[in-house]
Amino acid sequence: MRRPPSITFRLALLLGLSTLLLWLGAAAIAALVLKHELTETFDDTLRQSALRLLPLAVHDLREKEDHEEREEFRVPGFDGFETEKFGYLIRDRRGRTRLVSGNMPPESAFPDPIPSGFFEVDGRRALSLRERKRGYSIVLVETGDHRKTVLMDAAGALLLPLAALLPLIGLGIWLTVRIAMRPVERLRREIAERGHTNLDGIDIEGHPKELAPIANEVASLLDRLRSALDAERAFSAMSAHELRTPIAGALAQVQQLSEELANLPQRARAQSVEAALKNLSALSENLLRLARLEAGFARADRETDLMPILKFLLRDAQDVHLSIHPDADLTIAINPDAFSIVISNLVENARRHGGDEALITVTAGPGKKLAVANTGKVVAAETLRKLGEKFVRGETQARGTGLGLALVKTIADQTGGTLALVSPRHGHTDGFEAILSWPGSSAGSIHR
Repeated sequence: MRRPPSITFRLALLLGLSTLLLWLGAAAIAALVLKHELTETFDDTLRQSALRLLPLAVHDLREKEDHEEREEFRVPGFDGFETEKFGYLIRDRRGRTRLVSGNMPPESAFPDPIPSGFFEVDGRRALSLRERKRGYSIVLVETGDHRKTVLMDAAGALLLPLAALLPLIGLGIWLTVRIAMRPVERLRREIAERGHTNLDGIDIEGHPKELAPIANEVASLLDRLRSALDAERAFSAMSAHELRTPIAGALAQVQQLSEELANLPQRARAQSVEAALKNLSALSENLLRLARLEAGFARADRETDLMPILKFLLRDAQDVHLSIHPDADLTIAINPDAFSIVISNLVENARRHGGDEALITVTAGPGKKLAVANTGKVVAAETLRKLGEKFVRGETQARGTGLGLALVKTIADQTGGTLALVSPRHGHTDGFEAILSWPGSSAGSIHR
């Protein structure tokens, strides 16, 4: 499943794009203003050139009229110079062309009649002026690309800083958004730390105005949820506790009845009732433990070396072989009573489902790892995936409540550990193995 982008990424991306578009818009407006100003400047230059050139050309033509018979004169000094900034054309009052520069466009390119003032010729700027006294007119045409070159250089000067500063602007926007989103991240962490084992209230002080209502509602929801769960746990614990005495009394009476019946046929029925009462007693005891665990009983504020507790719990177990790895380290932040529940449940589970002559092995280490393995049939993979859930049992005829492995898994989750169930056991073709590991265990120590 594709992970949706974060709000920080979206804000940074949108702000970056907005900044880019605004800058491009500002650059475009500046380019238009610059183009207008450059047009006015170049037009003024073109006008000044025409005003200076026309009197000189008229004076020269009046002198030539006395000596030359040709009606049109070419200025040889301009022929072949394509890099000149402009060309010009002089006409008399009758409209005859009298003087033309060598780099001037052909007259067929000009509109007929030639308008007065500024106009365009083949995409080039042109100016037509007339001298009123003698009737001579001049047409001045820009023949170079100086106007376009200056405009492109100016536009580049506006855009190049954007290209250079864009990464810095993006980084600045990203850091700014990250800083502004810190209250959201703090609230997210506080909510993420809450779960079925941690329903402590969250801090509702110091949040921005937009987040304060969310924090208040979450805190109120946690309070209501904590009250409901506390009531449920209290009911479960009270029920299990209150069932202990009547179950124990009934069990004692049935055992006494079984002894009195001796070899009578009714004794088998009494023994069946005794087995059911024992199973009910174990169920009430596990329910009481589960209620304590769901209240966070397994967590501890400081770490404890559990190795002496492990040795003490297994010292009288004749059917259990304890193996301690040289690198074993069972210093874990866990309640010693909860650890005792883990060991007793795993060993009892191995005895019940390992057969009549079960071989049980408890291995401590390497690192913060504990494994309990037993002989027996291989558990199907589909069944193995479901084990560890409440009231789920494998295909077995042995007595049980389906809560043993669920208790172990709950304790592992509350203390930051993991429970792995494998079958067959490591290094064999049969059996079952439960592996508990906590952070800090060696890489690859959990059997796959």
